[in-house]
Amino acid sequence: MENSKGNLTNSTLVPLDFSESSLYALDHAAAIASALNENNKITLLHIIESGSFAPVKEVGHITSDINSHDALAIEGALNRMHKIANDHNKGNIEYSYIVASGKAYREIARIAEEIEADNIVMGTHGASGIQAFAGSNASKVIQLAPCPVVVIKNKPINTQGFKNIVLPLDLTQETRQKVNFAVKLAQHYDSTVHLLSMSDSDEFLATRLENNLNQVEMYLTERGIKTTATTLDASGGNFVKQTLVWAEGKGADLIIIMSQQDKELREYIFGAYAQQIVNKSNIPVMTVNPRPELEGIIDNTIGSGIYRH
Repeated sequence: MENSKGNLTNSTLVPLDFSESSLYALDHAAAIASALNENNKITLLHIIESGSFAPVKEVGHITSDINSHDALAIEGALNRMHKIANDHNKGNIEYSYIVASGKAYREIARIAEEIEADNIVMGTHGASGIQAFAGSNASKVIQLAPCPVVVIKNKPINTQGFKNIVLPLDLTQETRQKVNFAVKLAQHYDSTVHLLSMSDSDEFLATRLENNLNQVEMYLTERGIKTTATTLDASGGNFVKQTLVWAEGKGADLIIIMSQQDKELREYIFGAYAQQIVNKSNIPVMTVNPRPELEGIIDNTIGSGIYRH
């Protein structure tokens, strides 16, 4: 279905630079799309940073004002994306294609908003086109994106989907927004959601953390989702390292975090934490930008429309 502007809706955006990690991202995107997007649509995006042309969706749309070098690159990219889509199609995905020019992180965020993407799934350490996403590029995409961003390193998709999902929790209202994504994925893949919190020496804050953990656990259990709940000892050192070691021990297929910027540490354990998780995790990470209109709402179901403008 298209909206009144002719743009795609209910789509997962996958930037492709044709590296192995970006192809892994495509497999993850198909798994996410089948759970989150009603219409199972994936938009493949290739960016030619050195070019200067308006986005092109079909070979027949390459106009005469595009120089011959860019025209050949666009045609080659579209042909490769078509072939990759055919090779990866499980029979229930509708693909569309875009070749764009400009700064990769800006174009990814801009096109995600234009097509009203439900999420962006991208690989890291590409060697061409979009180049390496790790570090500043990933951070910029996450900050600018109008929807959740899933960052994939060199980890193939579990053939059974996302069977183990790790959900770190803090004391903010916004942190609950990511619970909805965990619910959708867990219900689709019969996953176990592993809730994770951090202890605090302050008794009042420790009680709030425990209550928050218990509330989310009850919310998931009431929806028939298998859960575990763990509180890590803050005195154990680096919480990022603790999180990743613990998640690896759970055989995690996905970590879902918020992308808040820095606030007082006990209120926001994310921000710098989120960036470190994205950069250091070998497990796929979904970062969810907080939406003010959803603040404090734990039971607002997700799906098409939540990340619309």
